[in-house]
Amino acid sequence: MKIESITESQSSTSCISPEALLLCSLVYALTVSMSDSFYALTLASIVPVLLLIRNRFILSSLVRLNAFNLIMIITLAMTWPSLTEGIMKGLTIALRVNMIYILFGTLIYPMGYARIFSALNSLNVPEKLRVLLLLTLRGIFILHERFSSALISLRLRAPNLHGLMKFRAFAYITASVLLQSSERSERMMRAIQCRGGFAGFIQTEHKRLRIHDVIVCLCFIFYSCSVIILNYA
Repeated sequence: MKIESITESQSSTSCISPEALLLCSLVYALTVSMSDSFYALTLASIVPVLLLIRNRFILSSLVRLNAFNLIMIITLAMTWPSLTEGIMKGLTIALRVNMIYILFGTLIYPMGYARIFSALNSLNVPEKLRVLLLLTLRGIFILHERFSSALISLRLRAPNLHGLMKFRAFAYITASVLLQSSERSERMMRAIQCRGGFAGFIQTEHKRLRIHDVIVCLCFIFYSCSVIILNYA
């Protein structure tokens, strides 16, 4: 189901270049991050709702994402000077996170590393920033894989852990995974530097935006400006 949805998403956006999709997504993320008005966020939610209806595979990820959002809302409610204001601020942040996540998870994630890097290169993004973004994406998957393997190993070796020992084991696993991932990231960075950076073996060429891409970007920028104007109106 998930693979089929990603394939449908790629085919539906194949007429738009990765550079245009990435540019539109970044503009949208910046716009949503600046918005806190109810009417502005309502207008900004039109695109994520349409994408969510078209790609239902992302629903399971939203459940896990909002579990963390719930913790964030409770924390803000307990630490904010006013309980009501803290809850409303947490809900606003959670809504922003969900909208940005839906857009990037639907349009950017299916591209894969190669197309994302090609789009960043065509948009003349500095090499250090490209390296940082790609290593971050790679590191997230490595961290998830190691953490899942460690938890499975813990359940098999100590299935009867309870109480304080369970939390201590979880803390030890988290610290170990973070240290291992940090060391691997450093090795990856050194390997890239030894090869002369991405410029040392880059095979992608700079691509120009087509007229169709420019029109799409202009429409999306106009949509984002409408959200900003509504936010400050």
